[in-house]
Amino acid sequence: MTTFTPHGDKPLNANTPWSNDLQDIRGYDSIILKSYTSYMGAVEPQEELQFNRIQPVVDWRSLNSPLLDLLGVKYIVSSDVIDLPKLEPRYSGEGLIVYENLAAVPRANSIPLSSTTLVDDPLSAMAQYDPRQYTIVDAQDLLLSITADSFSALPETPIPGVLSPAKVIAYDNLEVIIEAEVEEPSWIILNDTYFQGWDAYISPANLPSGGSAQEAATDITLVNGNFRGVILDPGHWQVRFRYSPLSFKIGGLISFMAVIIMLFASAVWAWRRIYRPSGPLTDTTSIAKNSLAPMALNLFNRGIDFVFAAFYLRLLGPANAGSYATAIIIAGWFEIISNWGLNTLIIREVSKDKTQAGRYLLNTSVLRLGTGILGVLPIIIYLIFVQFSDNPLDLGTTAAIVLLMIGMIFSGIGQGLAGLFYAYEAAEYPAAITTVSTILKVAFGVLVLLLGYSFVGLAAVSILVNLVTMAILIVGAFRQFPLHGPWFIDFSLQRRMLYRSYPLMLNHLLATIFFQIDIPLMRQINGEESVGWYSSAYKWVNAFNIIPAFFTFALFPVISRQVKSSISSATRTFRLSIKLMLLIALPIAALTTLLAPVMIGVLGGREFLPNGALALQIVIWSIPIGWLNSVTNYVLISLGLERRLTAAFILGVGFNLGANLIFMPMFGIVAAAVITILSELVLLLLFAFYLKGSMKDIGWTGIIKRP
Repeated sequence: MTTFTPHGDKPLNANTPWSNDLQDIRGYDSIILKSYTSYMGAVEPQEELQFNRIQPVVDWRSLNSPLLDLLGVKYIVSSDVIDLPKLEPRYSGEGLIVYENLAAVPRANSIPLSSTTLVDDPLSAMAQYDPRQYTIVDAQDLLLSITADSFSALPETPIPGVLSPAKVIAYDNLEVIIEAEVEEPSWIILNDTYFQGWDAYISPANLPSGGSAQEAATDITLVNGNFRGVILDPGHWQVRFRYSPLSFKIGGLISFMAVIIMLFASAVWAWRRIYRPSGPLTDTTSIAKNSLAPMALNLFNRGIDFVFAAFYLRLLGPANAGSYATAIIIAGWFEIISNWGLNTLIIREVSKDKTQAGRYLLNTSVLRLGTGILGVLPIIIYLIFVQFSDNPLDLGTTAAIVLLMIGMIFSGIGQGLAGLFYAYEAAEYPAAITTVSTILKVAFGVLVLLLGYSFVGLAAVSILVNLVTMAILIVGAFRQFPLHGPWFIDFSLQRRMLYRSYPLMLNHLLATIFFQIDIPLMRQINGEESVGWYSSAYKWVNAFNIIPAFFTFALFPVISRQVKSSISSATRTFRLSIKLMLLIALPIAALTTLLAPVMIGVLGGREFLPNGALALQIVIWSIPIGWLNSVTNYVLISLGLERRLTAAFILGVGFNLGANLIFMPMFGIVAAAVITILSELVLLLLFAFYLKGSMKDIGWTGIIKRP
């Protein structure tokens, strides 16, 4: 609506109609968009801008302007009698008349692409070209947004078109959804003001029940001097406009990180005031200190990661997010082989004899250089194999794998240093350093994403962050522990470590392949988008898996000592541990099942729904079994049964691989999620069988059944 006030009276003064949900082309505002004031200035000169106002119509000739019709002005209120064919009186009373504009253009409409008129000054051109018959576009704006195929469809001379109304399905401040059916390449135009921060997504309309077609992002072009235009191919489409400005995301992320840094600094200050490292620690106190503090810090870190993930997943979209997830998993194989199980070996051996800390640190660090060469070989084989497949890796994914591997060389040395802290039962220190690393990762990650380097930039950031983390750990370890010697390269020790750590490395590799083999398979079978949806679900699962990971790291040194001194004490500790894991895991799985759509929506946005939520609702039920496996795995290592674990993981990987190859082509992410649960169950049965010879009377049935 607007008002016609040739005599200066102001019925329904600007902004007052808003209280009744009436949309007004006038307005009083502290800041008014220049594009809109220019558009209104093309209707008639704006004499009230110095008062921060878009004025009412004052010249009766402006009422005939097609630009006014294009704004969708359906009602005009005036105290004057207006005699124009397109205006029909609808109400008269209290000195006012309400006119209906019969020529008002619908809020959303379509018009053939052949009507496109390329000009240098759209507002001036609208004096020559009727915007109800032509789509008037700045030539430079169009070149930035139109595809090559659509550009070739443009005629040399624009052809007058006919506006066809489009259906507005939903309309609010942040989102507008439109449905339109077009028989030729066309514009769909939303006659709302164009502004940076609005995104557009296209999907087929009228999907059958259960349809799962996904939205595709598309560009919005400034058309007719002020409005939002999107190009459609022939078909029946739904177009969703969403206001999601990058400036708001960056501002929110910066504010969040500022709060995080303040909270972290406060937590470090409080810990140093409360905790006294000089006092003696019982086994229970040690487990609590070395599990609860790192667990709290890493949950804190996961919160930071999740906010960052919500930022970068929206920028990357499912396909690029899938490529990044694939790169992380493939590079992870290199990390496991290059580490060769040395982290666990340091914790186990140094916790038994702390005088050997310096010796093990030096020789494991040197040994990692050689194992790193071995770690490169399977990655090269995989890359060659995939490049000759039907779905080869793109250059960006390959580059990300290489960059991540370089960063993992430094993180491997850092993990060896972190192992010393765990051996000395000071797990809170590496956890705090990880928080610093996470903050750095977010800061540099946002920078590279804004510079347009996508997930390849995120991979490059890992090199810098891992270097900084390694440096901090080196300084901390030499300040914290007596690492005076003996400092010499001991090749006989390295040979023994290679032999003794080989089962640990192989078990870790098999366990990782066991958990992650479905990702590279899914990429080859179902594509990058499926990987993106599935990995969004796994971000939640991995977040919850912090709990058993840090609990078992704290448990490992204690139960290793108990196994050596009293197997009955170790059995009691193990029973208590699996009870705690179940009592925590089951409520988490139940709540996640109910809240999965909200959790995925918050994390990745609408592009990751509904498939990501469906995957999460299923795969979350792997954690009750998986957490039992996590604890049992480390108990078997404490008992010296690493080689039996190898057989269990080989069987588990074989089951996982075979089942996914059979069912993934038919059922996609659903198959992968269900098979993850079944694979965990297979592993638990094997672990329980191996444990039976060393720890009797575990009482698995009672422990699992009661919760």
